[in-house]
Amino acid sequence: MHQLVSANLDSSRRWVVLAIVVSAQFMFGVDVFIVNVALPTIGAELHASSAQIESVIAVYLIAYATLVVTGGRLGDIHGTKIVFLAGVLGFTSTSLWCGLVRSGPELIAARLAQGAAAALMVPQVLATLQVLFADQSRSRAFGIYGVVLGLSGAAGFALGGVLVTLDLAGLGWRSVFFVNVPIGLVIIAAALRLMPSVPRRAGTRLDLSRDDAVHAADAENSAASCRHGVRTGGARLRRRLPQQCRACQASRYVGAH
Repeated sequence: MHQLVSANLDSSRRWVVLAIVVSAQFMFGVDVFIVNVALPTIGAELHASSAQIESVIAVYLIAYATLVVTGGRLGDIHGTKIVFLAGVLGFTSTSLWCGLVRSGPELIAARLAQGAAAALMVPQVLATLQVLFADQSRSRAFGIYGVVLGLSGAAGFALGGVLVTLDLAGLGWRSVFFVNVPIGLVIIAAALRLMPSVPRRAGTRLDLSRDDAVHAADAENSAASCRHGVRTGGARLRRRLPQQCRACQASRYVGAH
């Protein structure tokens, strides 16, 4: 199946598709870190408690870690393109919601939904690379993916600082969420036009009982990383979140194959 899809897509177009899906991965990675910079401002404006501030980051990764294996399976069942588009649309919509919230609890709910949407979107990135690059170009494609994943953390911290400091249009911290909206819309438009439809994987079904242990472990690790990261001023968070994100994405393949 991989060879068939790759053969039916010209070489230049598949690199464009790579840029599309990796952009979605970059948006997810940036969002993990960009919010950390804005937390003090968010807490002050929303009059949020310290527990609520911790939860803003924690629930995002808990939702993602808990559902990422399921998101990968849904891509196998319903097709990578459909689930990817649903994930990007959900991520974009919930980013808008995050920017419009009026209270700490509402922001926590919006971040929970945003993490769930990311769990649909992100697994399809690696799945698409596996399908499109079944030849000797695969190592180069995954090299690009790795570089983007690594840069997203630094970009998130830098962009968060710039947006909060500039206070564009008086939006303040809300701009760290609103910035995802135009990016998400561009990704959706490009994916609709250029991303190939991948045949469903025959015989794949949801087996939640089989994945429960993976889900629980990922969620527990994410929660621990976030709690320690916020309490230690972000140093531990910067070290552990990239590892957590990679582990969650790897678990998509452990659970699906």
